[in-house]
Amino acid sequence: MRKFVKLGICGLMAAMVATGCSKKNTTGTTDPTATATQVTETSEGAAEDSVTLGEYKGVAYTPASVEITDEQVDNEVQKLADSNLAEVDRPAAEGDTVNIDYVGKKDGVAFDGGTASGYDLKLGSNTFIDGFEDGLIGAVKGQKLDLDLTFPEGYPSEDLAGQAVVFEVTVNAVKTPSELNDDLVMANTDYKTLEEYREATRNDLEKQAADNAEYQKQSSVFQTIMNNSQVVASEESIQAAYDEAMTYYETMATNSGMELETLVGYYGMDLDTFKAQVRTQAEENAKQQLVVNAIADKEGIKVTDEELESMAEEYGFESVDKMKESAGENVVNESLLTNLVLKFVSDNAVAE
Repeated sequence: MRKFVKLGICGLMAAMVATGCSKKNTTGTTDPTATATQVTETSEGAAEDSVTLGEYKGVAYTPASVEITDEQVDNEVQKLADSNLAEVDRPAAEGDTVNIDYVGKKDGVAFDGGTASGYDLKLGSNTFIDGFEDGLIGAVKGQKLDLDLTFPEGYPSEDLAGQAVVFEVTVNAVKTPSELNDDLVMANTDYKTLEEYREATRNDLEKQAADNAEYQKQSSVFQTIMNNSQVVASEESIQAAYDEAMTYYETMATNSGMELETLVGYYGMDLDTFKAQVRTQAEENAKQQLVVNAIADKEGIKVTDEELESMAEEYGFESVDKMKESAGENVVNESLLTNLVLKFVSDNAVAE
């Protein structure tokens, strides 16, 4: 499926490229046999956009495997059973899911974050601290247990790190994956038999593998083109890419009900570091867009009304105008042009 994000040619985070890149027109030669780049200086002394394309047709690539094994199909089909648990009347074993209520106490007092009701815990998932899941092996429905445990020394909460605690646990149910059969398939899918579901699953996996292989092909081919080209992005183009990226993240933070600094904290960095990385990626994005534009100019590749309408329909917008209003006209046009160029260079690539 085509995406607003420019898959395969941006590196900080996939979402970042949804903000688009340079807004300037490509200048300079786009002759694929050219060996020099013409760079001019603005009145402020910053270089203007300039591109000298390397070879972009007949680029060599290594095809990715699209083979799907029986084991992959089995594992995917098994997810249907795993997501439809059936209660059993026996002691819990590793791999079972127990539904539990629990209260964690330190020195007889419940601590924050240590209490839950109706929690489904898969035994063997290593979701809880050491000893918790093992302590529930052999438990039966209705049983109450006290688990004497110790939090690890490196636990994030300083109040609990290395501390002895007691979890008071009540087992509400013991559940295991349902049996894979025609009845399960009919009750939970649009298929009538397990064999039909298995065959449809294989087809889906094969399509995913083909899509992934094409994505890797486009990424590899375009990176080779970038490596073989000489590109200079102006400060204006870089700043435009940076501003759009930051606007995107600030909007994301606002929509999530938090400050941008809090949002980037989830990526394990402070705001200044994040901005520096956005800036670095903005320069790369601007250069990539210049190369996309140069190839499009050279080959006469243009975004048509029909392609815009197709994209709007694919994303569920009632019109192209609504799509542009939602995502931004520049983002839509550049993303679609990028998709068209990536497909062109991919179609003209040569497998090694």
